[in-house]
Amino acid sequence: MIEAVIFDLDGTLLYTLEDICDVVNSVLQSNEMPGKSIDDVKHAVGRGIEELVREVIPAGRVTDESVEKLSDQIRKLYLEQGSVKTRPYPGITELLERLHTECVPMAVLTNKHQLSAEKQVEKYFGGVSFAAVSGDREDYPLKPSPIAVIPVLEKLGVLAGNTLMVGDSDVDMITAVNTGMIPVGVSWGFRDTSLLLDHGAEYIVESPMEIINILGPGILKPDPKC
Repeated sequence: MIEAVIFDLDGTLLYTLEDICDVVNSVLQSNEMPGKSIDDVKHAVGRGIEELVREVIPAGRVTDESVEKLSDQIRKLYLEQGSVKTRPYPGITELLERLHTECVPMAVLTNKHQLSAEKQVEKYFGGVSFAAVSGDREDYPLKPSPIAVIPVLEKLGVLAGNTLMVGDSDVDMITAVNTGMIPVGVSWGFRDTSLLLDHGAEYIVESPMEIINILGPGILKPDPKC
């Protein structure tokens, strides 16, 4: 029986692409590098800030030092200015509030920097209880490493096989497959659904409330103690 849900953040719960693109281009331009289109940035997100930087800076200027420098600049600026155009996808707030009311254990697992992830979850979903909000932090592996998932499952108090992993990218689907979770792809995010299916998605949902149907009635039990 499904007992819990882990959500990705960018492209799954929140539309963040324009803010990410604006911050990336601001940092690129301040370093005298050409800006990138929103499509360029969309295809670069999902594997952590360092990988994004390697994708968007000119090939001839990719060094460990330049990647570290620009990554730090993007983290700082995004924390300050990363929630200007960001918004929950339609139906997400209603879904999370329903799951919260029904006492379904939930967590967020993202490759976004930890402080930015915590800030955005609090800003947009402050009334919803998450057992964990786990993001990119120093000396800790990112998705799709199973090591990134283990402490989240421990905080949820559930087994991987009883947990939905809901996300919009191949990284999310691979994460689920690597750990034995149930991979659920969303159609409204940053990647095509064909890519999600190719990487193991067992379900593709077209709207957030379809996740309720996957959970089934057994988990939806309002409990005043939760």
